[in-house]
Formats: sequence, C-alpha cells, structure tokens
Amino acid sequence: MFNLGLKRRRRGQVRAIDFIVSLLLFMLMLSQLILVVINVQSGLNSQMRNNLNYKELDTFGRILLQEEGNQFWGYQQSLPETFGLAQSKAISSINLDAAKISRIITGTTFPTYLISGFEQFDYPSVKNILGLDAKQDFQLSLQPYLELSISITEVSSAIYESTTQVTDANNYLPLKECQVHFFTLDLTTGFIRIDGTKNTDENGQASLEYDNPNLNDPFGRHISIAVAEKGPIWGVTWKLPPSNHENVLLGHDSNATIWIGGLNSSSILVSDRHDLQETPETHFLSYIYKNTQGSFTNRSINLPSLFEGNETIQVPNEGLVFCFSIVKVNDQFKVGIGTFPAILDFDLSSGSFYQVFGKISESSREITKLSKSYPVYIRGTVMRCWLTLWRSR
Repeated sequence: MFNLGLKRRRRGQVRAIDFIVSLLLFMLMLSQLILVVINVQSGLNSQMRNNLNYKELDTFGRILLQEEGNQFWGYQQSLPETFGLAQSKAISSINLDAAKISRIITGTTFPTYLISGFEQFDYPSVKNILGLDAKQDFQLSLQPYLELSISITEVSSAIYESTTQVTDANNYLPLKECQVHFFTLDLTTGFIRIDGTKNTDENGQASLEYDNPNLNDPFGRHISIAVAEKGPIWGVTWKLPPSNHENVLLGHDSNATIWIGGLNSSSILVSDRHDLQETPETHFLSYIYKNTQGSFTNRSINLPSLFEGNETIQVPNEGLVFCFSIVKVNDQFKVGIGTFPAILDFDLSSGSFYQVFGKISESSREITKLSKSYPVYIRGTVMRCWLTLWRSR
C-alpha cells in the first residue's frame, strides 16, 4: 500500500511538471505570436499613413496647381484670399500662370522693396491660405525639361567655338535633333547678338563658331548664351569664355537681383537691383524673347546710371523671355540674370535662379515625406514641377 501511494504521488508530480512546462511553452509561443502581430500591424499602420499622405499630396497638388484662386492675383499688389497657380481651372491639363509663379517669389527669395507697392508673400501666410496645419510643410520647384552645359574653345584671338551638350532631364540621356540657338552678349554695349541655330547630333551636342562681339574692350569680355528647344520643352545656359572673364561677376556672385513679373497678358515688368558701393558707369537691360513668328527678338535698353531699374517690356503672351542686367563699376562688370517663366530651383551653380518656393525640409524632424513630379504648361512651353509634402514631429 505504501509503495502504491508513493507511485501515485510521483505520477502527480510528473503531471504537474509537464503542465507547467507546457504552459511556459504556450506562453512563449503566444508572446512570439503577439510580437509578429504587432510588427505586422505596425507595417500596416505605416502603409496606411503613407497612403493617406499620397492622398494628401494629390489633393494638395490639385489645389496648388489646378485651382486658380482669385484668377488674376498674379498681377495684383495685395495678397489673394484664395490661392492657386493655375491660369484657368477650366483647362484639364496643368497650365500654370507665369505671373503667379513670379508673384510668389516676392518676399521669399526676392526683396519686396524693389517691387514698389507689392505686398510681401511669406510662407506662413501661404500655408494658412492653403489650409495646412502646423506640422505640415511643402516645397515647390520648377525646372526646364532640358539640361544644358556649355564649353567654349578659343580658336584664335577673335574667334571662339561654343559647344552645347543637351540632356533630357527625365532619363539623363543625350537628346538628338534638338534645336540650339546661340547668342553672345557684349558687356560693353549691352547688345545681344543672334549668332545662329544648330541641331544636336547623335551625342546631343551642337557647336557654332562665332567672332568676339566686344572688340572695343581690351579683354573682349562677353557672355555666350545657348537656348535649346524641342517642341514645347526647353533649356537655357550661359558661360563666360575662359580667357576673358577678368573682372566679370555673373548672377548671384555679382550681388545683382533681377525679377520679371506679369503686368498683363502682353507686357511684363523687369526690376533689377545691384548692391553697389559706387554709382555705376553704365547700366544696360538686355533681353531676348520668342516673337509671334517663332524666332527670337533681341533688345537692349540703356538705363540711367543708377543702382536699380524698372522697365515695362511688351512681349507676346506665350514663349520664353531671358533678361540680363549689366552694370559697369571701376572696370568691373556685374550681371544679373532672370527668366520668364521663372525657374525655381536649388541649383545655383550658374548663379542665376531663385531657390524653391516653400520651406527647406529638415530630415531630422520629418515623420513622412512624399514627392511627385508634374509636367506643367507655362506660356505655351512645358516645364517640370516637383512638389514635396511632409509631416514633422
């Protein structure tokens, strides 16, 4: 009897131990399962947040790029109550108003004191108009579809060869059968000479020999300009020849600022200011634009020798406009550059473009960030618009 009772107790202890071990194993497996569920749910939540942000980005893009707000606010000095960059929301494609693009520059990267009477645009007020909350931010850039680089070779003392490389910004491949228009800007007279047009070859290159337009200057100082076009897409670049850039400051290096805004459908306002310590000896405003026949027209205006100028220019309601403001002080040339439609871009290597519109992102504070590229029509040309929306902590 004693042995039988002892065996029963041992069997009971074994069963209890088995139960405890089984329970521990079950709890361990359950905890692993919970961790897996949590990770999966976290991934789903993250995906839901991203999907939500994509919806927000598309909605925000529609409001910003396809709504017109107060239709003609690009020409107005006061700030609009409703905001949109479209020329007309009745157009199904994204057709931006060049005057509105120029108008949003004021107060962000361009000094408003130069544009008399224009109320300053500031980023917080735009956010408020667009309905973004405190933790939402955006930035908008606007770039040509064609990327250009230019090299200049001195063939002789008075002859140069300008070679332009044209690249498609979508795929970064050379673009063949593209028209490249060559110009030279004489810094002494402010005159822009039309040198000719060439088509790019299989390697996306086009070259043209030209003679020095500035023989009155001992250094022959001038700027070589190239404008590329293929259908409605375009690009532009400029460069100083290597042997005659002495005492020439170009773009942002010159502390010169030039702004081109719309006054109405057939005229634009060009304002420029040079940060100078002395009164300039000469001051020219030179520009080229596409006329109604599809070719380029060149103009030069001799301005009073002042630090700043404001000129109204009559131009067609479509096409490209490129302006150069040249002052000479103590045998040094300072050149400001502007485009219409305006280029909003980070790349200031040529010292020519405004920065993006909006806020510069801080990656350390971002929770989610999404970007999207849109082809947009402006003044009958096509440009590439990058829109970025993000949330911060």
